[in-house]
Amino acid sequence: MRKLIVQQFVSLDGVVQGPGSPEEDREHGFEGGGWTARYAGDLVNDTFLAWTADDDALLLGRKTYDIFFAYWPTTGDHPINKRLEAMDKYVASRSVRSAEWVNTTVVDGDVAAAVEALKEEAGGPIWVSGSGNLTHTLMRHGLVDEYRLLIFPVVVGSGKRLFVNGAIPTDFDLTSSRTVANVIIATYQRRD
Repeated sequence: MRKLIVQQFVSLDGVVQGPGSPEEDREHGFEGGGWTARYAGDLVNDTFLAWTADDDALLLGRKTYDIFFAYWPTTGDHPINKRLEAMDKYVASRSVRSAEWVNTTVVDGDVAAAVEALKEEAGGPIWVSGSGNLTHTLMRHGLVDEYRLLIFPVVVGSGKRLFVNGAIPTDFDLTSSRTVANVIIATYQRRD
């Protein structure tokens, strides 16, 4: 069975909304976007490449897919773009009917059932990046096997949180952690 891994940038107060830029996700009037900017850079690139070395597929919500697709294909030979181009990609959306990015399949309808089916297929881990609404759906259905978190020393104050009401109580073990430039990089695996 394939493992489902959620990777998130998280503020000290649990916010996951708009980490990359002020314009990234302004839903519900959110104005705190871009809170990772002064810490990111090579830290994010190096961590991404290390974390996705064995990952076989990328699963994104529509908003995160739009952000990734608008940026990464424009970077040419950047190592992250090369890695993303090679992966199978899935976009969970009720509105998108076809996806232009190479190796991308649209998942509509019952996303939890579709992800359960993907986990049953042969292959390596499935990685979810950002995609807060999708992540909450996966949590409510007990589909998350591992969290890979970059915890930034920033209090954002408001915005979408990683953990919300409705998550299934589950135990996780801290399997690795380190600190780089005041950012905690931690991996938690679900306890069987």
